[in-house]
Amino acid sequence: MVVVRLLALVGFSMFAFAAAPAEFVRVLGARAAVAPVTDEPGDPQIERFLASKDDLWERIRAGFALPERRGRAIEAAEAWYAARPELVQAMLARAQPYLHYIVEEIERRGMPTELALLPLVESGFNPMAVSPAQAAGLWQFIPATASRYGLPQDKSYDARRDVIASTGAALDYLQWLHAMYGDWELALAAYNWGEMAVGRAVALSRARGGDGSFASLTLPEETRNYVPRLQAVKSLVAEPQRFGIELAKLSNVPYFAVVRLEKPLSLAAAAGFASMPLDELVVLNPGWSAPHSAAMRDVALVLPVERTAAFQARYASWLNARTVSRKPVRSAR
Repeated sequence: MVVVRLLALVGFSMFAFAAAPAEFVRVLGARAAVAPVTDEPGDPQIERFLASKDDLWERIRAGFALPERRGRAIEAAEAWYAARPELVQAMLARAQPYLHYIVEEIERRGMPTELALLPLVESGFNPMAVSPAQAAGLWQFIPATASRYGLPQDKSYDARRDVIASTGAALDYLQWLHAMYGDWELALAAYNWGEMAVGRAVALSRARGGDGSFASLTLPEETRNYVPRLQAVKSLVAEPQRFGIELAKLSNVPYFAVVRLEKPLSLAAAAGFASMPLDELVVLNPGWSAPHSAAMRDVALVLPVERTAAFQARYASWLNARTVSRKPVRSAR
């Protein structure tokens, strides 16, 4: 049996699976961000709320919750992005397959939607990115933190590159850091530099008469610029025209579905069953290092929503053929 989960959630658990065949597949509607509105005709809050139901960018903007900041570091980061429109467009294009799922998970947890943009800062939304410190994936986990958050790594599979596994681990980590500091800017600094290092910096700030806020900390340059870079990306999404960038409309619907396989299958074979190019399937399943080797562990196969039905039918036929071919043949008497 093939088990399918369409990743559009409305207050339901993300682990609720719907079973194939198609008559048992449950599609859960996308949840729009809720904003206080009035009943006055033409109210801009109403217009923005209605727009957010169809446009993923508007949905993200509606969920912004980090403090608004200005300053030299933010302006410098904004200028850096503004001077590189082609790079920004390339990063946004890479984000398209993953962004709806990440926003769903962030909203489900009640977190600021600015955090959905953090992979732009971390990896440029490239799941294959690897840093000099051997941090990998969209969310740039180093091996030790990845192991701490249940992301296995071996020669055939690296969960740091797996979009679903790494997103869950990154949001778990960020929530834990926020619970520790009660402040998203400090949580983000700790995500970049480490919670122990930020804890010492907060203690030093307070010992010197400061308030322990992000602005009061003595930080290495990378961490000092980390939160401003996210603020700059937020500005880019909030006011793209100011940067000379046109954001292509992203439909507020799931891009992919998740299939659980009863029997191991290689990505190359799965691409054939789904009638899609292998390189496109690898983009959705970047955790696997050998696309021509059969998957030997119980992890999700991610497929474009529109390819799921074709895959289900061909995979079921393949399973049936395997079952028939392995039935013992009775000898004639």
